[in-house]
Amino acid sequence: MKKKTIFIIILISLMLIIGIPLAIDWLIIGNGFPSNIGNSDWVVFLGGYIGALIGAIISLVGIIITILYTNEQNKKDRELQVRPYCVIRYVHDDKLVGTNKIIAELPIGCEPRENNGSKYTGIIYIKNIGLGSAVEFDIAVDEIDDGREHYLILMQRNADTSNRSVNLLQPGEEAAFPIYIYFNFDKIKEADFIDLGESEMFRYTVKNEVMQKYKNFDIVIHIKYHDLFMNTYYQKITLSSNMHVGGKIDEKQADYLCDINLKEITTPIKV
Repeated sequence: MKKKTIFIIILISLMLIIGIPLAIDWLIIGNGFPSNIGNSDWVVFLGGYIGALIGAIISLVGIIITILYTNEQNKKDRELQVRPYCVIRYVHDDKLVGTNKIIAELPIGCEPRENNGSKYTGIIYIKNIGLGSAVEFDIAVDEIDDGREHYLILMQRNADTSNRSVNLLQPGEEAAFPIYIYFNFDKIKEADFIDLGESEMFRYTVKNEVMQKYKNFDIVIHIKYHDLFMNTYYQKITLSSNMHVGGKIDEKQADYLCDINLKEITTPIKV
């Protein structure tokens, strides 16, 4: 709207600058109306008049541009004074360290539910190092693509958990975002091993199709939050998994394992 106003003022000014000389030539210099002064006097008078008019228009446009620029700068300065800035880190742990605040939880189960076994736990820590508060966090997770069906596990809430839940981070505050993944890996059986017939340490290995049964996947998390002016900020977190087999291969004892590591964190952007 502001740019449109400036454009209209400039357009009207150009029309006046071009149209007034043509009007003078048609109405005064090029007509036969009687006058007490000659055309040359009219040209001198109107030339000064038009020059003053053009100067006034240019000054007006300059003042409007200055006001609009100043208002925009003041708005940016006010936003910087209340703007949050969240830094994010990820650790593989099941205990909160440095904070007892929980901003969200992500418990994921794998189908079939009745076979869920080992649990992987990691914690994302979100800390606001900006000048203003971060409010109304909104967290969404993309569908996990590892060839299996997943579902969100309903976490049982109690008084202690509810008291720790927050949706606002003041400057300098940190909150946790725990991730729980309940896996239902198939048991690795004796028939899944290959006897290489070599020394005892390297005699057995797991069949390739067993090693590759569960593929790696990414967990993509989208985080949005607001400042006190209700401007929205966005960050994306990507965690990558490494599915592998570990254990005592030489004793034909092995299990499926999963390591989840931080792959990407984007910086906050205003959307």
